[in-house]
Amino acid sequence: MRVNVYSQELTPEVQVDAKRSNTGRVYRAVRLILHSSPMLHHPPEDDDRSAITFWLPSSKHRCDEMAEAFEEIARRFREGPATLGWEDSGHDSVDEPETEKDSE
Repeated sequence: MRVNVYSQELTPEVQVDAKRSNTGRVYRAVRLILHSSPMLHHPPEDDDRSAITFWLPSSKHRCDEMAEAFEEIARRFREGPATLGWEDSGHDSVDEPETEKDSE
C-alpha cells in the first residue's frame, strides 16, 4: 500500500488516541490530521476530518524503530526539499502534483 499526501494537505495537528478491544487489550495511536474542507465537518463529537492514523506497535523495540523512521522524516522536512536531489532530475517542483494538462 502507498499513501500519497500532498504538501497542501499537511497540517501541524497531531492527535493521540486509544481504543480498547473486546479482549480488553488497549491499542494506542498517533494521528496526523490533514487539511480538508470545513463543509465536511459536523459537531466536534463527529470529527470526520481526513487523517493518517499510525497504530503503535506493542513492543518497545518496534516503537523505537518507528521513532527512528519518523525522526528521519522530520530531519528531511527540516532540511527542506533542496536536500532531496530533485534539482538535478529535471523536475520543476516537488510541491505541486503534476496535472494531466502539465504533461501535455
